[in-house]
Amino acid sequence: MHLRKIMIAMLIAVATIAAGCGDSSSGDSATTDGSGGVRPSGTPVKVGVICSCSGSFGKTIDAAGKVTEAWAKSVNAAGGINGHPVELTKYDDAGNPGTSVTKAQALISAKVDVILDLTPLDAAWGAAAAAAKIPVVGGELNSSLFIKYPNAYASGQTASALPFSVIATAKLAGAKNVGILYCAESPSCQETVPGIKAAGDRQGIPVAYSASISATAANYTAQCVAAKQAHVDALYIAHSASILQNVATDCDRQGYNPSFLEAGTGFQLALADTPGLKDHLWMTFPILPFFVDQPPARAMNTVLDKYYPGLREDRTWSTFASQAWTGGLLIESAVRASGAGANDELSAEILTKGFTSVKDDNLGGWSAPLTFKAGQANPVNCSFTARLQDGKALLVDDGKLVCDKSS
Repeated sequence: MHLRKIMIAMLIAVATIAAGCGDSSSGDSATTDGSGGVRPSGTPVKVGVICSCSGSFGKTIDAAGKVTEAWAKSVNAAGGINGHPVELTKYDDAGNPGTSVTKAQALISAKVDVILDLTPLDAAWGAAAAAAKIPVVGGELNSSLFIKYPNAYASGQTASALPFSVIATAKLAGAKNVGILYCAESPSCQETVPGIKAAGDRQGIPVAYSASISATAANYTAQCVAAKQAHVDALYIAHSASILQNVATDCDRQGYNPSFLEAGTGFQLALADTPGLKDHLWMTFPILPFFVDQPPARAMNTVLDKYYPGLREDRTWSTFASQAWTGGLLIESAVRASGAGANDELSAEILTKGFTSVKDDNLGGWSAPLTFKAGQANPVNCSFTARLQDGKALLVDDGKLVCDKSS
């Protein structure tokens, strides 16, 4: 899907889990973090992770990889999932499709119970995981896997609902029309335009202007002037956070300050410092935004600060990292829903039963209520909306979910 392409640039052992983003595996089923937590006594749940933790995607996704490690350590320190310790095997595909396939095949051969997907390269191995009937959890919520395969389970809004939520966000911003600036680097980026146009026509917010933009362009003055002349109220930037910053800065120099729209997966607090954005950026988030002061986020932050102090302090910390956390929470829900006792052996088949037994689970407030049906793809059609106001990131409408009820 297009969003996976445009977000690439910005994204991105039982309890003893190697730090860093190199390949890691586990062999001991007891917690060893020294916290004094209850030692898990049951059979392990074998979780494979594929992340693009290094290479061109690594700047963002490396943090998400560390989040999965912190999640597993915290689960094991608390006694496991219904007594089942998490046995984490994390592979870094280094942003290489061939390597991603190799690592996925290694996890399939090892008969892991579930794969946590943290790579935009999952299209290279999604069919193989589906054929092996190994459940895949996101994680990488913008992946087409979650709207294509019955073995893929998303922990938040899937890409199929993005066009609707972009237009719904423009409407909340008070816009009467929308413009789209999409990445020139991939033909798939242009595919965002028809979907948003259709959603705009359906919601009475037409697309008044669209154009491609390149990450290597000297500036975006021409596109800002063209959008201004087209009287565009809200401008959706289908590119990375850094390009959004540059576009907003160039438009501000032209005295043009529309509402800017962004898919929240790539939102970074650094955007709040950008002229033209601090009062004009509106975002649609697939899960609860990471910056909220609410119990779900506080619980995650406590764990991350314990195992990886300082990880969240970088202004480039993004929603993608917290999507890794919600992927872990969804695995917990599936193990519990499977009905497997602590001494029962787990398998991909049992985990699949668990996922398809999940009913109206919002992961403690992180997501829309999730229900998965067996034998079919399970898109998630609800999102959260947030905005920048006076340089502060705030939930819109008290965090009320925006849902595409026509899907």
